[in-house]
Amino acid sequence: MATRIPQEFIDEVTSKTNIVDVVSRYVQLNKKGKNLFGLCPFHEERTPSFSVQENKQIFHCFSCGRGGNVFKFIMEIQDKSFPEAVVEVAQMSNIPVPEQFESAGNQQYQSSDSRVLLQMQADASKLYSHILTKTDGGTVPLKYLSDRNITTNLIDTFDIGYAPNNSNLLLEFFKNKNISEDILRKSGLFAENEDGDLFDRFRDRIMIPIKDENGKIIAFSGRILNKEQGVAKYLNSPETTIFNKGKTLFNLNLAKRGIREQKNVILFEGFMDVMSAYAAGVTNGVASMGTSLTDQQLYVLNRSTNQINVCYDGDDPGVEATYRALTQLNDERFTYGVISIPNKQDPDEFIRSSGADKFKQLTENSVQTPISFILSYFRRRYNLNNEHDQLEFLKQSLQEIVKLKSPVEIDMYVGRVAEELQVSKESINKELDNLRRKNAIEKPANNYKNVQKAKLEEVTAAVPEKFDRIEKSERNLIFWAISFPEIRVRLKGNDFKFVHQSYQKIFNSLISYTEKEGYDDDVNVSDFMNVLDDDCKNVLADVEMMQMPSEYNDDEIQDYISNIQNSDLEFKMTDINRQLKKAAMVGDNKLQLELTQELINVRRLLTSN
Repeated sequence: MATRIPQEFIDEVTSKTNIVDVVSRYVQLNKKGKNLFGLCPFHEERTPSFSVQENKQIFHCFSCGRGGNVFKFIMEIQDKSFPEAVVEVAQMSNIPVPEQFESAGNQQYQSSDSRVLLQMQADASKLYSHILTKTDGGTVPLKYLSDRNITTNLIDTFDIGYAPNNSNLLLEFFKNKNISEDILRKSGLFAENEDGDLFDRFRDRIMIPIKDENGKIIAFSGRILNKEQGVAKYLNSPETTIFNKGKTLFNLNLAKRGIREQKNVILFEGFMDVMSAYAAGVTNGVASMGTSLTDQQLYVLNRSTNQINVCYDGDDPGVEATYRALTQLNDERFTYGVISIPNKQDPDEFIRSSGADKFKQLTENSVQTPISFILSYFRRRYNLNNEHDQLEFLKQSLQEIVKLKSPVEIDMYVGRVAEELQVSKESINKELDNLRRKNAIEKPANNYKNVQKAKLEEVTAAVPEKFDRIEKSERNLIFWAISFPEIRVRLKGNDFKFVHQSYQKIFNSLISYTEKEGYDDDVNVSDFMNVLDDDCKNVLADVEMMQMPSEYNDDEIQDYISNIQNSDLEFKMTDINRQLKKAAMVGDNKLQLELTQELINVRRLLTSN
């Protein structure tokens, strides 16, 4: 059961928190008019439809419909209860949390398998950490980490631990906690032998927790201490209900702030590189789970930045991996760069040999464009003293240059290729023109996509209005009732009823809330949302995002009320018109006359009300 938190503490957290500061940890927000917009963190989209209204301290997505205050945002994005969200927001805002409330932010994961699995990962991490730092078994791995410049602070920051060469230590640990065998198998922490018996998956490995965006441990990566023939350098947890490789980025939970501040993310090849870079002051680095970036990972990154810099190893395999990454990173939402490590070193080796300051300078001041890296990559592949290789180098280089749009960039890289081949820029430009003409001839083959896009735009343009006249009236009345107490009194005094249940629920809650709190003026929308259910929060956030004047008009208010009170007649008119169309289609003249007379009578009633 969730711990009850007093209203006084909730009010304190609300008053000392700016929703923009909290949301900005997850979404890159840009000012547009009075509001701030960004890509919605709750669903994938190309055009920002997620909005934050700072003066009302609310958010709303015009696409998926989610909305609410800062607590609702944290509840949605971190899957927390209301008390947990209050504690989380307080901690984000550096507000001291009384000890008796802290349990609300640390509830045991008992409501589902996923919560049990999350708790198991956290418990395993604590055990591995204890073995590394508090037992004799951690002596050798601690020395290994020290030799790699992994300090005590870094061990604590990343919760690094050690799994000893004992096949049953973790298994016995969880069996003593009465964890069922079914859950043990689902956790990813264990493997099974030929007889189907479980044993610890990770043994004699440095244990690096893999965390989700919110810092919850969802899996592990185990690194061997010594290279052994046929033994994988890294062993990662298998996918589970809480760990999806395609959605996870190592260190994103710590890197988000650095990504926003630096306005770019650095993609490293290995977890150890990420940690070494972090220790060197480069805090905007992440790593994928051994695969190219997926659409889901790119979407998460795009909420914080539109610049990705690849920083892989400087040796030949690393250069090959960088080239493959650049060919796969073709999402137009991003621009890309390459940070090349000199002397065929990996980032960790460069930091140890040249120092943290040099590495930081490298990441900030030595970012190559993709085309610059690719031309250097082609230069390495081909022997430019050989005519065949010269032509291949030219062919491959032009295939990349032709993709560029900037005339300055084109001229610069054409000049570079001309210098490499010792030929004139004019001859290179002629070859480039020939390639453009060839591509233009082949381009109509792609027209199908353009036709489909045009059709989609036509369909989108033909979408009817979201709200009819009656619901628009309800929304406007709710908006004014929140801002002006006299509207609330007017609606309540006339025994007024809304047509749609959601608006009636909001209005009923509004009356109870204002009477309890003694509001004589406008209502704090963010605070009011705390008493609403999730559906009503979404509806109210949408209403409060409407562009409305600062004052209402009495005649308009009466029109809204009349529209709603006459809704039965409006609906009857719609039904009669529908029946008239059917009667006309079958040629029933008698029914058409009867329906027409009924329609006239209904209209007369409407005009008289």
